[in-house]
Amino acid sequence: MAKIIFLLILTTLSLISSAQIIISNNDMPNVNDIYHISITSNLQGNNPALTGTNFLWDYSQLQATIQRSDTFVTVSSTPFAYQYYFNNLLLYPNHKANYAIKGNDINFQVVNITDIYDFYKNASSQYANVGFGSNINGVPSSTRRIPVDIQYVFPLNYNNNNTSYSEFLVSIPTVGDYGQFQERVDTVDGWGTVITPYGTFNCLRVKSILNITDTLYTSQFGTGFSFPRPQQIEYKWLVASSGVPVLKVTTTPGGSQIEYQDNLMVGINDNVSPIYQLKVLPNPAKESIVIDFQSLKKEQVSISLKNINGKMIKEIYSGTIEKGNNHILLSLSEYSNGYYFLDLNFTNSTITEKLVISR
Repeated sequence: MAKIIFLLILTTLSLISSAQIIISNNDMPNVNDIYHISITSNLQGNNPALTGTNFLWDYSQLQATIQRSDTFVTVSSTPFAYQYYFNNLLLYPNHKANYAIKGNDINFQVVNITDIYDFYKNASSQYANVGFGSNINGVPSSTRRIPVDIQYVFPLNYNNNNTSYSEFLVSIPTVGDYGQFQERVDTVDGWGTVITPYGTFNCLRVKSILNITDTLYTSQFGTGFSFPRPQQIEYKWLVASSGVPVLKVTTTPGGSQIEYQDNLMVGINDNVSPIYQLKVLPNPAKESIVIDFQSLKKEQVSISLKNINGKMIKEIYSGTIEKGNNHILLSLSEYSNGYYFLDLNFTNSTITEKLVISR
């Protein structure tokens, strides 16, 4: 009899330990929380699409190549010009944010966007990015997402689904307007246990499919164009009281970026390629392309166009890139249809991308 009771206890404990967790707004970040995020592009053979119930995701072999620290700050501590929308409960209740987080600067040739803060609203029913503040060529700007980007709908349970849309439009002094439309399709597609270099956690897994279209209107020429980005998929592993995901994998046709919560590490950026999240848009291209990437530091870059046989045709860009997000717009009007290679030459490395011109 004692043996039967013991087995029943073990069985009950096993069921409890593997039970599905539920995520609510209480599990999101709080003001003054600091998260050390390690980043790599090497999945170490893991397939992030694999999922299930009571599933085990083992990402313990991840090796970080870079790291950042995210701090959630009060809205009142951000530049005053940003607070008009995001700290104004009376006029803009849907955009009244709970906190903000500093983002990376953006360099778009003649446009420099600095001092960026993303603003988040954490409510009992949902968690959303409500917009951002930025300094554009020296002019402070506050930009709402209308509608807001709903990232989670609470309570989060296995098999929950949600589709949301968000847009923003920002004026760029002396240049024109830049906008973005986003469709987000979320599915809680698994639960179980995730192992990272930081630890082992009971988790919910959320898959987000992002379809994003960028638009740009230039006042100088009175013309605009839009181009859809390649579909982006985010896989996020959420843990009770963990704030941000303990693991996040973002995949695009150009590769993957893996982020996970970690301890603070010193010197991790040494001898590492400074470029990640590189995209060439659109591809195939017609008259122009945008080369989009993030850089760990400021440095020189030159871009060369080669034919299908690898023969140099022309250096089509040379300049300085900034730390953070970079966008380089290049004209292709003088080149005929065909297959090409783009060589991006940095101080200590060269990255080659395929390019198709088709009109």
